[in-house]
Amino acid sequence: MDRTNWRKSWLPLAIAGAIAITNPFLMIVAGMALGLLILFCESRPRWRQLGGAALFPLAAFALWYNPLLALFAASSSFVAVFSLRRNLFSSVTSSALIGCATGTLITAMAIGSGGGASWAELEKNVLESQQSLQQMTAESAAGDVEQEIAWQEMNRLVVRLIPGQFALIMVAGFFLAMVLFRRFCRTGFHLSPVINTFTQYRFEDNWVWVVVAGLAGSVLASGNETITRLALNLLFVMGVLYVIRGLSVMFHFLQQRKGGLLLKILVIMLCFTPMILVHLVLGLLDTWIDFRRSVPQA
Repeated sequence: MDRTNWRKSWLPLAIAGAIAITNPFLMIVAGMALGLLILFCESRPRWRQLGGAALFPLAAFALWYNPLLALFAASSSFVAVFSLRRNLFSSVTSSALIGCATGTLITAMAIGSGGGASWAELEKNVLESQQSLQQMTAESAAGDVEQEIAWQEMNRLVVRLIPGQFALIMVAGFFLAMVLFRRFCRTGFHLSPVINTFTQYRFEDNWVWVVVAGLAGSVLASGNETITRLALNLLFVMGVLYVIRGLSVMFHFLQQRKGGLLLKILVIMLCFTPMILVHLVLGLLDTWIDFRRSVPQA
């Protein structure tokens, strides 16, 4: 295999694997999704047995890591794989989002049935991590009241967005599992089409109504913490996905105009600036305008 093919086929997997190892929850979600994909979609019996057997130690590790997150990962992965196997949607993203919605509902029911202490402990750990980060910058901002207020608001927002953060990790883990499954496994099922280039990335246009629901909820919450949290997490998850979709549109424009690697890196770096709003707007407008008519949908 020449160097170019190696970069295209193995380098992204190596980078994704390194990220998964540093994030235990991503490793759990990707492992569960891959195990379920092999168990239900693999055509070779021996591989199906291995996939099913691998789920047991992974589930044990997930329960040790956090029971609520284990429940969310298992339920989300199962529904996502079921949706994918039944071809209920035309994109992997939609299957993953349906899995996230179901997993969130089941986890919320578990919290309401006595799992509140575990969730409170999770929020406490996240808040402590944020406060540790705040202390690292405290010396340079000593006595700055506005800075302290901003940190308090940031800490509160991060805690509110915990469900959305885990939902996005689940989507990323499911994509990683799908990449591994398509590369190494065999299946007789017609799964959702795989994208060959990033410029093909998109998902069903109907998801824009989730953004509308989030905006409506944030306006009509009237101080209700539950509705506010739900609206913020809907906007956060879908906002990130539409930013990625907008980035895909930009990559398409650059490809059409023979843009080089440096321009692509610059476009990615803009995601960490207020210019990220351009990516978001492009992603949302792509719902109606379809900037990539010449690109096959996947």
